[in-house]
Amino acid sequence: MNSELTKNTLDWWEKKRIWYNLIVLIFGVWQIINERPDTFKYEDIIGVVLYGLGANILYSIGILIELLDEYYVKTFFKFKRFRWFFLVIGTLFSIFYTTWLIILYYNGPVWTW
Repeated sequence: MNSELTKNTLDWWEKKRIWYNLIVLIFGVWQIINERPDTFKYEDIIGVVLYGLGANILYSIGILIELLDEYYVKTFFKFKRFRWFFLVIGTLFSIFYTTWLIILYYNGPVWTW
């Protein structure tokens, strides 16, 4: 595997990670404030931190896809061309999922069977 290519891939994704985290955090805090800010307890911070760790693990899938393309198929699929697409779609998914989980946490199930 080309170490320069790997370094470029890691650099590109890691420079965007802070923006991803800030965007998801802003939408999450905004949703908590809109739902029930008076019920947020200090214990909930543990859940927020764990959720943030999980979100960052999922964020790393973009890096993993690119590295697997580089290593196993010598950039045959050229996933590098789709970096921005993966970043935007992944961030939008994280915003949607974060909002949905907060609504579910504060209001219970939205529907019943």
